[in-house]
Amino acid sequence: MKPTALVFFDLDGTLLNEESQVDENVKEALVELKRKGAVPFIATGRSPMEIEYVLKDTIIDSFITLNGQYIQFEGEEVYRNVMPKELVNRLKQMTDKHSMPLSMYNSEKIRATRYSETLKKAYNFIHEDPPEIDKTLDEKEEILMMLILSEDHSVDQTFIDAFPELSFYRNTPYSIDTIIKGNSKATGIDALLEVIKMKDVPLYAFGDGSNDKEMLERVDHSVAMANGLEEVKEVADYVTSANTKGGLIEGMKHFKLID
Repeated sequence: MKPTALVFFDLDGTLLNEESQVDENVKEALVELKRKGAVPFIATGRSPMEIEYVLKDTIIDSFITLNGQYIQFEGEEVYRNVMPKELVNRLKQMTDKHSMPLSMYNSEKIRATRYSETLKKAYNFIHEDPPEIDKTLDEKEEILMMLILSEDHSVDQTFIDAFPELSFYRNTPYSIDTIIKGNSKATGIDALLEVIKMKDVPLYAFGDGSNDKEMLERVDHSVAMANGLEEVKEVADYVTSANTKGGLIEGMKHFKLID
C-alpha cells in the first residue's frame, strides 16, 4: 500500500530544538504522522553519521542527507552523488590559499583539512565535536559534499565566482555547505521518487534555511518556520511558529497530517 504522504523535515532550526534534540511531543507527533499513513523523512545538510542519534530517538528510518547527495529509504541506500576529484582538489587548493579548513564528507566519514577555532565553532554550533584532520581523504575515498569553514562572509562571493560548477549555502555564521551545481534537497527528492516509484504521492516539507528553499518550492505543500530566513518564508505555503514554540506540530496540524 502506498503512503498517504511523504513528509520531509529539515533538522537544525526545524525538527530539532535549540539543544539539537527532538522534543518529546514532536516524537509523539511523528508516531501519529506515521500511524496515519505518511512517511517522515529527515532532509538535511548533515551527514548520515551526524543524524544517527535522531534516527535512534524517533520512528524515522528514511532520509535525504548532505543536501540531497546521499539518500536512504526505509534503511536502504537508494542514491548517492559523487563529486569529481578534480573539483574537490581545486577547492582544497583555494581554501588552503585562504588558510581556511575544508571539511570533506561521504556517507561514513567527515574529515577536515586543518584545524581552526572557526572549525570548532561550526561544529559546536550544532552540538558536535570537530572532525578528525585528514587532508587526503579525497585521495582515498569518494566525496559527496564539502564544507568551507569561514566567518569572513566577504569571501563567499569569491568562491561563488571561482566555482560556477558548485552551489554554496551559508547555513551558519561559520560554514558554507558546498555541493555540485544543480543539486539540492529538491533534486534529492526527485531522485528518491524515481527509485521508489511514488511520483503520485503528495509531498510536504518543513524548513527554515537557505538550503531548504528549493525543497519547499518543489513539494506540493510547504511550511517555513517563524525562525527561518525571509526568503524561505516567501516561498512557503504556510509560515508556522518557531521550532522552539511548537511550530512543527502546528504546521502538521495545519495540513491535517496529524489531528
